[in-house]
Amino acid sequence: MNKRVYREGAIKIRFIVAFHKLWARSRTKAEGLYTKKISPLGTFGNYLLGGLVLGLVFMLLFAKLSEDLINDELKLFDQIVIHVINLIHGPLTTQIMKGITSMGSPAVMLFLAVLVWIYFLLAKKHFWDSNMVLIALTGSWIMNELLKWIFQRSRPDIARMVQVTGYSFPSGHAMVSFAFYGMLAYLTWINLTKRKTKVFCTGILLLLICAIGISRIYLGVHYPSDVLAGFAAGGFWLVGCILGLQAIRYYRSNI
Repeated sequence: MNKRVYREGAIKIRFIVAFHKLWARSRTKAEGLYTKKISPLGTFGNYLLGGLVLGLVFMLLFAKLSEDLINDELKLFDQIVIHVINLIHGPLTTQIMKGITSMGSPAVMLFLAVLVWIYFLLAKKHFWDSNMVLIALTGSWIMNELLKWIFQRSRPDIARMVQVTGYSFPSGHAMVSFAFYGMLAYLTWINLTKRKTKVFCTGILLLLICAIGISRIYLGVHYPSDVLAGFAAGGFWLVGCILGLQAIRYYRSNI
């Protein structure tokens, strides 16, 4: 008995020592890679590293939701979230949700995109900032149409409070809103100088993104998993747009 306990203890110790060696070796290689490849790029290097990590997280989340959809494993998650959101149902809430969801409609976002494009191009003279807003909007919309065509998930079979057409996964409002309003939040953050102002404006835009996603579930036109997948796909596209903009700025500053 004592020999077996001793043997198990020795195995655990060897495992812990091996893990620490592997961790130390991996950390050393990662630090060396950062020092040689990322750090010389300055701020852009930090953007690149953070963007790659965040983009990977969004991609893995979407992949997981897609796998669960194919395997029909999303029902419990959807039912729980829908039940929670149904607790706030009411006439006033419905009107508020309809107003919020309209902020994610193509007409409203296109109108806002044109205004922002004109502002950054004419007033701020930021050519690439203005054009990246349009890229974030149109690119996420095209990608959403492609993903919906691939998965072809039907919308919830319940009483809907607004009229919609097309497939359900991923949510177009959630995906395009995340990319578009997320880009506006990013541009707000890097262009405003007063910290309190940019924190307030950025926070409002982020809350709007979340509210649009919730409104789609509340109004019965999307499953919660549709919205979450839309956020993941929109986030992935947003990260790509931000990295592209930062790459352009880095290249122009080093010409």
